[in-house]
Amino acid sequence: MTESNPTELAANGAESYPETLRITVGSVASMVDAAVTQLDGEDSAEEAIRSFDRVADIRQLLTERRLEVMRSIMTAPPDSISDLADRLNRNYSEVHSDVAVLADHDIIYFESDGRAKRPVIPYERVHIDIEVVGDTSSERAAIS
Repeated sequence: MTESNPTELAANGAESYPETLRITVGSVASMVDAAVTQLDGEDSAEEAIRSFDRVADIRQLLTERRLEVMRSIMTAPPDSISDLADRLNRNYSEVHSDVAVLADHDIIYFESDGRAKRPVIPYERVHIDIEVVGDTSSERAAIS
C-alpha cells in the first residue's frame, strides 16, 4: 500500500464486506472445500478468508503491535493514522507502517473524507485459525 494508492473502502462498497474475516493456514484447495461446506451448511454466515502457506507467515504479519492496531480500529475507528498513533501512544511512522502492512493484506481499508483517509476494518470480528494435525503423508502415499 502506498499513500497515493490506498485500498479504498468506498470503492468496494461497505455493504459488500462480510461480518467475519478468517485468517488461516492452508492450501487453496482446502479453503475452497471449506467454502463449499459452509455454503452447503445451514449456518452459512458469510466470511472473508485470507489464507497463508505457513504459520510463520501469520506470525510475521500479526505482531502484537499490529494486533493492537487492529483492536483499536475495531473498537473505535480513528479519524486518521495520526489519531490512531496518538491513541496508541506510538510514533506515527511505526503506526503508519503497521497500517500499510495490514492494508496490503486486505485487513485494513480506508474511507476517504476529503483529503483525510480513515483506517477502518469493515469486519465485526477477525478469527485466526491454525489447525494442527499429524503427518498423514505416509497414509496418502499408501492410498495412491
